[in-house]
Amino acid sequence: MNSLIYPTLNLFIYDLRDGLGEDTADITQNQERFVRRFPERLHTIIKQRNTIEGEYVELLGKQGKETFDSSTVQYSLKGWYYPVRLGDSYGLLLDCSVEHSLGNVQQAKNENIPVSCFTDLKRELEKQLSNTPSTIGQVWMLSGQLSNFTPDNAKVIVRECSQVNELNLNWDLDFRDQTQFLGGMLFEFWRYRLHIPPDLRKVSNIHDIQENNYTLIFIYPDENTAKKAAEFNFDWLRLFHYRSKIIWAYGQSQYLKKQLRNDWKDIKRYQEEFKKAKSGKLDLKKLRQTLVNVQDTLWNYSVNLNYLGTQKRTIEINLLNYERRLENIKQKLIALQTPNNLDNFQQFIEDVKRKYLLQIANDYESLNIGLTLLTDLINSIRGVTEIESSERDRTFQGIVAIFGVGLAAGSLAVSIAGQFPEAIHPKDAAKYPVGSLLSELGVTENWMPVSVLCTVSLGIGIMAALATALLIKIFELFKS
Repeated sequence: MNSLIYPTLNLFIYDLRDGLGEDTADITQNQERFVRRFPERLHTIIKQRNTIEGEYVELLGKQGKETFDSSTVQYSLKGWYYPVRLGDSYGLLLDCSVEHSLGNVQQAKNENIPVSCFTDLKRELEKQLSNTPSTIGQVWMLSGQLSNFTPDNAKVIVRECSQVNELNLNWDLDFRDQTQFLGGMLFEFWRYRLHIPPDLRKVSNIHDIQENNYTLIFIYPDENTAKKAAEFNFDWLRLFHYRSKIIWAYGQSQYLKKQLRNDWKDIKRYQEEFKKAKSGKLDLKKLRQTLVNVQDTLWNYSVNLNYLGTQKRTIEINLLNYERRLENIKQKLIALQTPNNLDNFQQFIEDVKRKYLLQIANDYESLNIGLTLLTDLINSIRGVTEIESSERDRTFQGIVAIFGVGLAAGSLAVSIAGQFPEAIHPKDAAKYPVGSLLSELGVTENWMPVSVLCTVSLGIGIMAALATALLIKIFELFKS
């Protein structure tokens, strides 16, 4: 028992359209990346429809879907894609089914196909994606009809599916729950792991920091049930969008947390540098550079912390939308009056509240202290550098004042001395005590007047400067 009738593989894939802080060039680049998945003849209509503002815009207009046919060595495949705009995101639902094995057209949609066919189906969908992985997230959905359906038989066939290597499922590690859906069975697999690298510069997309493999397998008892279930595809498209945004935002929050923790290392280093600088002779140039570095870190830290808070709000908004969409699905199922149980989807809501939102709230609260530390450090460094600069300015001003007074006194002395004829006559100048001393030192009569005036000026200037320095010192002592 390893085969299904009309096996189908759906891929719900989501991309950013206009992220926080992105400019026109970024938005255009996001659009080009998204339309790359479609035939070139559809690019124009998708871009035109993308200008329509709305929470849900069908990007192929009234056409809605675009079908495609393909084949492998064994099977004839048929599929379609359905692109939409979901607020600030793009959504794409890709569908591909095995119509029949080659050479067996008469059994189309009624043939038992081995579950190994999901390998071909997944490869076909990946080919349709044109090697452009999602920027937000994706969800895989497998489905098929089981001719001898019972819940136990459904579980057996799902175990067989989980062993298809291409699906990347592990029953023991990834299986989460099984519930009833429209009289069939729903099996949930989820593997989620964060793996943020030490070097954050190597991160280029969400897949570099987290592994998020979410897969649902629906097993139906007959064709009518499968057709009813297909009507819910567009509800799943929205529900999984909200789920993917929640997981994406949580991954972003942990990436930001890593960045902020790296900044903590810089904060500690700046504190050590400041402490060391205060214990010895202050190097104002080095301190000012530290101040610049701390200010840069404060800017980056503040921006990343705000982004962290934004991720929390993103999760809260999408969780609310997820709950509302899930309630709509429940109401539709009630109207169909068939056995259903969506407790596994409800459990996700509880997990988000108890784990993801609580984790981000705690991270934000603990990391917010970094802003206070950086602000205090900036104020401390500014205070020390301003005090030291002020001391050096006062010292410089004092030196200027001392030299100024000395120069003024010397100039005044020369000016006054020049009024006496004896001071400028060589023989008379030599009679003065200063002149006699200069004469004994070998100064000639021709140079005597100038030498006397210079000596008197220099002496009076020095005495005035010393007196000024003494007065400044006494004034500072009284001031302190």
